[in-house]
Amino acid sequence: MSDLFNSLEPNDNTTLWRFMDLFKFIDILTSKKLTLSNLTVMQDPYDGLLHKSIRFQFVDVNGNPEDPKLESESDQVDAHKRMNDSARRLLYISCWHENEFESAGMWDLYSSQNGIAIKTSAGRLKKSISFSNYKEMDLLKVNYYKAESDYFIPNRPENHIYTGILNKRISFEHEKEVRLIWHPRDYENRSPIRKISVNLQELIECVYVSPLYDAWQLNSIKEMINQLGMNIKIKKSDLYELK
Repeated sequence: MSDLFNSLEPNDNTTLWRFMDLFKFIDILTSKKLTLSNLTVMQDPYDGLLHKSIRFQFVDVNGNPEDPKLESESDQVDAHKRMNDSARRLLYISCWHENEFESAGMWDLYSSQNGIAIKTSAGRLKKSISFSNYKEMDLLKVNYYKAESDYFIPNRPENHIYTGILNKRISFEHEKEVRLIWHPRDYENRSPIRKISVNLQELIECVYVSPLYDAWQLNSIKEMINQLGMNIKIKKSDLYELK
């Protein structure tokens, strides 16, 4: 990645969380792979779409800017559609929550009473997937905008393929999202889901189980991890315990 998005890069010590249900956690443990999805499967239909105010600079065959008067409104609409379609199909993401502490809201939103949360850091996440081997990957914070003036546009033409994926409406600010973004170049693969190998021992600082777990459920998770031969710290969230 160039320096276009330096201001959105979390430092390696940034604490990250991944909240999920039990089945997704079992999948990570047994496959030793991290799942990334493209934006066509996201619940928010605006996710990845460029702000409608962004205009594109058209160039001729030699790369020289064309006369703005030649750019019709239909050209701009078509350019938006092409960029939005490309970003939503070609970019794959894994979503993480930036927070030094547990989030009650994230437990409620992204896990059930059988939920699991993986605690890690930006540095551990990058190292766990042999980041240097994935040249098409970046780890960047999402920018939340209220008005057009809050929209993050890198210091280059606005039609960078990441621009839409790194801006979300202010209504989602509670997510405090950091996105692992992968732009694989095997364009013939149209699957909305991809998986990449991950070193779980490197990735996981600690596994938290839902504060609603019973003791036997916690013990079952510990036993499963032991049987898989993994040395992973696991604890029950004390979110609702009196101190």
